[in-house]
Amino acid sequence: MNEPVIAIVFDFDGTLGPDTITALLTDQHMNPDHFWSEVSQLVNDAWDPPFAYMHLLAKYAQNGSLDLSPKTLKSIGKNLKLFPGLPDAFDQLKAYVSHHAELKEAQLSVEFYIISGGIEEIIRGSSIASFMTGIFGCNFAYDKDTVTGIKSAISFTEKTRYLYGINKGINAKELRTNPYKINDAISQQTRRIPFSQMIYIGDGPSDIPCLSVIMQYGGTGIGVSSPTTSFKKGYELARGKRITVGPYTANYATGTDMRKVLEETILRIGLEIDVNKKKHVIEAPEFSS
Repeated sequence: MNEPVIAIVFDFDGTLGPDTITALLTDQHMNPDHFWSEVSQLVNDAWDPPFAYMHLLAKYAQNGSLDLSPKTLKSIGKNLKLFPGLPDAFDQLKAYVSHHAELKEAQLSVEFYIISGGIEEIIRGSSIASFMTGIFGCNFAYDKDTVTGIKSAISFTEKTRYLYGINKGINAKELRTNPYKINDAISQQTRRIPFSQMIYIGDGPSDIPCLSVIMQYGGTGIGVSSPTTSFKKGYELARGKRITVGPYTANYATGTDMRKVLEETILRIGLEIDVNKKKHVIEAPEFSS
């Protein structure tokens, strides 16, 4: 059954904070430009981008040039400087829903998710992690603290698998341990969070598959650009009509354009949920005893 939940789904790198791989390399005194040049060479040789960068990181870890232990990755996440307004915006947006006069009756809740092609352990180390209902990123396999392989890699279209998992109400653990469950047939009426009750926020081409799914089914796609870089990627999304609104500077503080559009979108979706709930009650058949 559809639930009165609004799901706000974020990319991470360039959306909530700076590029995590560059932060990792910089922390360990490696040249990011040289690394990304090597990644480009692999991609030109038909490697999937996430596998390319993870393969190179694992190679450097195995020759002793990088420390990729979970402890180190989480430490990098802890020290990551997030974009303005974070993480306070998450509690503030929940308070906005619970205290807004027009939304109280609907008894709405807001959930936050991250679907990223970056390294999940870094994201889990950040101050954002505790606010998330689900975090999906790339993971290494370990023997103790030594990288032995690539456990999961999230490419552009792979992101949509987790989006459908949120839609169908499959919890984060089961999505990973029972991956075929995503293919279970579930009617639109019984899915936990319809796409029309989702907001997807991303900054570039890797977000296009998720944005396409969200917008095709009546959800909202918001484009953002990093406060420290140009609007080029965001405008590419806008020009291709891949987003509903934006791009906005990824500043989530109270009073900013980004924060205002988030609150306005939450209000619109919340009112639609409330109207649909009341309509369903009115249209429900009466049974005599």
